[in-house]
Amino acid sequence: MFLFAFSRIGVIFIVLLVGALARFFKLLSKEATDGLCRIAIEVTLPFLYFYTLSTNLTRELLFSIWPLPVIAIALTFFSYLLTRIVSRPLKLKAEQRNTFLFLGTFANYGFLAIPLVYALFGREALVKLIVFNLGITFLYWTFGVAILSGPRAKTAKVFRNLANNGILGLLLGLAAGIGSFPIPEFILESARLIGNASIPLALIVVGSMLAQSQAKRKFALKAIFTLAFCRLILIPALVLLVINIFDGLPKILAAIIVLQAAMPSASTTPILTRRFGGDSQLAASGVFFTTLLSIITIPLFTTLALR
Repeated sequence: MFLFAFSRIGVIFIVLLVGALARFFKLLSKEATDGLCRIAIEVTLPFLYFYTLSTNLTRELLFSIWPLPVIAIALTFFSYLLTRIVSRPLKLKAEQRNTFLFLGTFANYGFLAIPLVYALFGREALVKLIVFNLGITFLYWTFGVAILSGPRAKTAKVFRNLANNGILGLLLGLAAGIGSFPIPEFILESARLIGNASIPLALIVVGSMLAQSQAKRKFALKAIFTLAFCRLILIPALVLLVINIFDGLPKILAAIIVLQAAMPSASTTPILTRRFGGDSQLAASGVFFTTLLSIITIPLFTTLALR
């Protein structure tokens, strides 16, 4: 199973490499990468959410997997507490500490997790992942923004971030799926075509972002190693332990939860630090090294979850 997972994940990382090479050879500029990132977040991913949920989610299925968003919220706060504990000895400055907490709390639940789950388990598992991500998406745009903003965060302004296309795509897909509303075929086909562009586009964007002058970035070695240990080993190991103790989840659901717990830091962190505050250099270095190391840790924990 490890070799199968590694081979499937290897395909994903080859596409990441294409994005990195495009950036290295200046086929993609920083501005172009940021623009593609916005297209992925605000256009293609919402269509993917809508199409997947509207065509695959039923009321019965939702009733059987309704705890997933709750588990996602619990996982997010669990990750936050662990990251907060391991960050104490580092004595980081305020902006660095906020960024470190965000990097440890929020994994790459969309850009990387979606193609991985699709490659490993197929579209049926992708529905479960998207329902799981409902909880994380809500916290990402509220709690996550509050972490980066620090004392400047105001509740009303934080919750305004929920008004975005990703949330809209999720809500419309949920309504269409559980309501069994008839949707014209040309709308579904358009949503499918646009949504399917999400996976290669998101991976190319992540690869390009990782290649953006990484060699010239300064980073705190101790902080990066601590982050990588917490994000890639400690959190998924404890989640796997809890799942094994309370054995009762279907293997695929257990694997999705562990896979999400084992994801590297959210690739959009450098963009969010520029928008809401934080240390962009630490954000970029954290994303780069956790993503690089995850090519080993992801298949390892996926294999353990499926045993």
